[in-house]
Amino acid sequence: MLNRFQPDFLSAYPSMATRLAEEQLAGRLRLTLGGMSTSSELRTPEMTGRIVEAFGVHPFDLYGTTEGLWGGECEHHQGIHLFEDVRLVENVDDALPVPAGEPGTRLLVTSFHNLVQPIIRLEVSDAVTLDPESCPCGRTLIRTRAVEGRTDDVLFFPARHGDEMMVHPLQFGVVTRDREVREFQVIQERDSVRILVVPRPFAVGELGGRLREAISRKLAELGVREPRVSVERREKLARSAGGKLQLVVADPAARTAHPNPS
Repeated sequence: MLNRFQPDFLSAYPSMATRLAEEQLAGRLRLTLGGMSTSSELRTPEMTGRIVEAFGVHPFDLYGTTEGLWGGECEHHQGIHLFEDVRLVENVDDALPVPAGEPGTRLLVTSFHNLVQPIIRLEVSDAVTLDPESCPCGRTLIRTRAVEGRTDDVLFFPARHGDEMMVHPLQFGVVTRDREVREFQVIQERDSVRILVVPRPFAVGELGGRLREAISRKLAELGVREPRVSVERREKLARSAGGKLQLVVADPAARTAHPNPS
């Protein structure tokens, strides 16, 4: 249907855009796009590279929440401009403001236009770093250096040198570097992780072992003590009613060991 329709522009979840990129690279999808945007899921650099390779366009990252916080990349793709003309956005760590250039743990959002149900300093649990530098495009809207996803999606593991440590979902982007992986999901179970993988049709038998070694090595490099990793193949992964794929499923019990993980 896409081949018949030949869209000029595609807007998709990153996981679906990556699957379309695989179809394009395989020659089954034959689109000539003028542009693409993605939203609603974490897009790793590896996913971005695959999309650019397949379609020859750099996807624009759009940022939106049901609370009314909106933003999008400009043509320079150097962060997301937040539409602060309609929303006040405060980047904080706990309740303290975070200077631009330093990562926060949540955003406080105040709406200027929602008069029916006023929203004042509503907490959005996104980990964001605001860029103190001006954007080459000349726009003066505040700009994120990174939107690293919900802090609820961060995984906590015992650290090699005691206490525990945080591992951000982006670290699992190493899985998407493997060309035999179509899509994946990380599930934490206490101090171990299961990687559910949907392989591409030509994937060979050692895929599981290769991914297990790559993830174990990555976690060890980050400082996780004795990382335990298992890999399971799946024909498909569960998605929400809206079609979203949750990249990481964190275990809430894993973050109770220490109040201030490193």
